[in-house]
Amino acid sequence: MPVPGNWTLFYDWYSDGSYSSVPMTVNANGTFTMGGGLGGLWVQSAGMFMFTFDNSETTYAGNLASKSITGIMSTFAGLNGSFYMLQEGVPTAFTAARVGTKPNATGR
Repeated sequence: MPVPGNWTLFYDWYSDGSYSSVPMTVNANGTFTMGGGLGGLWVQSAGMFMFTFDNSETTYAGNLASKSITGIMSTFAGLNGSFYMLQEGVPTAFTAARVGTKPNATGR
């Protein structure tokens, strides 16, 4: 499955059911960018997709399935959660948003 392209990342620190979302562009050169000036590196292998942010240990890892990715993330400093990603063109009722009382995608 080709991963490069436009996605929406839905992330839930603490896995309590309150997802925030942000648009994310996955580039063919192994980098990604998203809202707020965030970006980093990604890798895909054996049906798995993993990405980590520049200047942060926060890492997301998930399973690829059709036009979606589902998985877990961690700051490796005590903050963990779950996420899913939907590729551009997949219908979703969510718009880019962040639950105000929760950390951003990097866990900050």
